[in-house]
Formats: sequence, C-alpha cells, structure tokens
Amino acid sequence: MPIDHALVGAAGEHYVAFQLSARGYPVGFTPRGTRAADLLVTNLDTDKSITVQVKTMADAFVQSRKWGAHWNWRVGIKRGTPRATFLYCFVDLGQRGPNGITPQVFVVPSERLQPLLEAYPRSPSPPRDVWCVIEESVKADYLGRWDLIDSVLT
Repeated sequence: MPIDHALVGAAGEHYVAFQLSARGYPVGFTPRGTRAADLLVTNLDTDKSITVQVKTMADAFVQSRKWGAHWNWRVGIKRGTPRATFLYCFVDLGQRGPNGITPQVFVVPSERLQPLLEAYPRSPSPPRDVWCVIEESVKADYLGRWDLIDSVLT
C-alpha cells in the first residue's frame, strides 16, 4: 500500500499535540496551509505561547556507509524566522511492527536549526531543496527533548 503523505504529516502533528497536551499544555491546530506553524501551544499559568512546525517522515532514519547514521526531514526553501518562541518537532514514525509504532520526536528550537540544514543539490547554484539532518552524534541534544519546549513556556 503506497504511503499517503498527507496522513503521515497529520499523524506527526497529532502525535506532537498528544505529547504536549499530556504535559498540560492546551494545543491548537492551525488551518491547513498556514505558513510555518502547525500548532499553537500555550501555558495558561504563565500566559506564554509558542508556535510549532512539525515535519514528519514515515522512516527518517538512514544508515549510510558514506554519511553514517542519521535522520533527515525535508524542510524546504522557505522557513519561518528563527525566534525563541518558534520550535520545530521532527517526527520519525519509524517502521510499523507487529506491536505498532512509537514515534521518535526531535525537538529543535528554530534558533538552533541552521547548523542542521543541508541544501540539495550540493552545488554553488541556488538549492532546490533543504533538509534537516540530525546525525547520531547529536541525537541526544534533540531526541525527546520536551524540556526545550517547557523552558520557553515556563
């Protein structure tokens, strides 16, 4: 059965919303097609809010002899302006197994995104596409780091 990319994206957004709601934050979905923001999240105790852009892949993990182990997601040429209240959640839905799946979420503040970006093609001409690449060596900086969201909202 072919992958429905719209459903993959929706699954990632709903999973991140679930995780944030379970942590006590009200979460709102933006209308489809809203530029650079999928979720609006607030802390009712502090009146602080953030916007979250969710990028999801069905299987983002790549084991490459040439590039080593890493995860990657298409970010695109146009991105939101980096700021403390704008974060990315990169979701890897992983391979579905007999017991279902547990997605992995990499939380990346927009201000820390630039070093993780790679342009394609890798040439002097303007890139046609941009990807976020998280290498195995830095995964602990982002994997499951919901505290990076907590620190902005508290």
